[in-house]
Amino acid sequence: MSKRFSTLDTTRLLFEHPKILFRMIERMDRNEARYIRESDLVAEVMDYTANLGKADRERVRLALNTENLFRSGLIIDIIKADGERRLVFQDALINLMRACNASLYQELTDARLRGHLVTLRDVRNRLEISSFSEADPDYTELRDDLNERVSQLIGLLRQNVLRMQTISAQLADLSGDASRAPEKYLEFRQNLFEQIVTLYDRHIKPTLVFLNPDTRLPDGSNLFETLEAMVRLLETNDNHSLADQIFRSSLSLNALYKPIQAVAQEVEHFLRKTRRGMAQYNAMEHFYGKLRALKGDTETLSLRRKWLEGGEFARSTGFLVGLRAQQRPKHYAFGQSSSYYQLLFSELDLRLTDLRRKAEVPVLQEVDGSGRHSRIDVQRINQLYQWLETLELRPTADLVRELHGRLDGFIPGYRFPDLLAALNRLVNSPPEGMQVVTTNRFRTLEQAPGSEQFVYRKRRLEPGVTDIKQEPSHA
Repeated sequence: MSKRFSTLDTTRLLFEHPKILFRMIERMDRNEARYIRESDLVAEVMDYTANLGKADRERVRLALNTENLFRSGLIIDIIKADGERRLVFQDALINLMRACNASLYQELTDARLRGHLVTLRDVRNRLEISSFSEADPDYTELRDDLNERVSQLIGLLRQNVLRMQTISAQLADLSGDASRAPEKYLEFRQNLFEQIVTLYDRHIKPTLVFLNPDTRLPDGSNLFETLEAMVRLLETNDNHSLADQIFRSSLSLNALYKPIQAVAQEVEHFLRKTRRGMAQYNAMEHFYGKLRALKGDTETLSLRRKWLEGGEFARSTGFLVGLRAQQRPKHYAFGQSSSYYQLLFSELDLRLTDLRRKAEVPVLQEVDGSGRHSRIDVQRINQLYQWLETLELRPTADLVRELHGRLDGFIPGYRFPDLLAALNRLVNSPPEGMQVVTTNRFRTLEQAPGSEQFVYRKRRLEPGVTDIKQEPSHA
């Protein structure tokens, strides 16, 4: 080569153009391999750099040349097999690229989790026969190995949680065909079940079992029992600093259980969706992804991009056009209204007071409409008025509605006309400290929607005498 790039320059170029390795890692995961074929890498570099400028194109092609990658230490081995060259990249580089792209996080399987658990059990067994002396190199190496194993496990599980939390987008992609092809819904649902059940059984469920402190394993202690045993050993041998560190790590691992449990519930809920529900779910996730992309464009160092450029988004969706011209629903700002809460608590206190006097509630005599007698009506009104005199009232803008709500269903035999008659006496002789003011001049009573309304009008019979005529109205 006429020109070389240092490890720092090569790595910088890789992260300036990350799509090349992103696609290579995706292909590597899809083939379930630990290497990248040289021919695939060359083809990807040539395809990616075709649209770059001449200077950038030459720099990227030189930096990602196999010889330069090997000399810079980013490729640790080149294997010749089946007539092709296979490139093995540094695990640190691959893991760092995965950390930059959530879609490249690898789901932890049951086999990988058990491998980590077996390793931690081995560390615990070696710790039991250790000298716990800082002068002993075996102990210091074991301590460093323990810290590395626990930190690596926490990192992998955190990546796994983040990967699982993006499962909504995956489910939206899987349900896209169902929303577009109703005639293939049954076939699609069967394929969807297979994919989701595989995801649940191979990745989500093993992680739940691994992070459950109540899990009982036939071959030995679970994760938290293993960590707890190491904490006790370290505390017994006066290594409280490391014991505290392992204890905090166990708390961090325990905190990862609930997010994964929420993902498991989301998957179970998704499998119960109908085709219509899948279409709605897919639409919401689709437009939510577009809004997230618009928002991401504003989160830059440039202060000019502070508004969402959503004009094209609004025109493409259709339902957003003219939305600003529509009247917004009015909200009740109860959170900032102290008077609302005072009235609410006052009403609750009054209702509780009525319930405490349940034994004193009068029973109004039942009468038929055709056989009503004045004497019975007067007796019912007197009973109701005597009860109203003992009630504690609060200031209200609608005394009729307030009293009707407190009497209806509470006093046996009560009917709304009884309240109207008793209120005539209440207006003439209000309770002490209270004043009844008439505001409804038209005497219009509004009942529940759909029920019959009654309009009450005064009708003059003769000079000095008035009567109330009840006329049903279906207005």
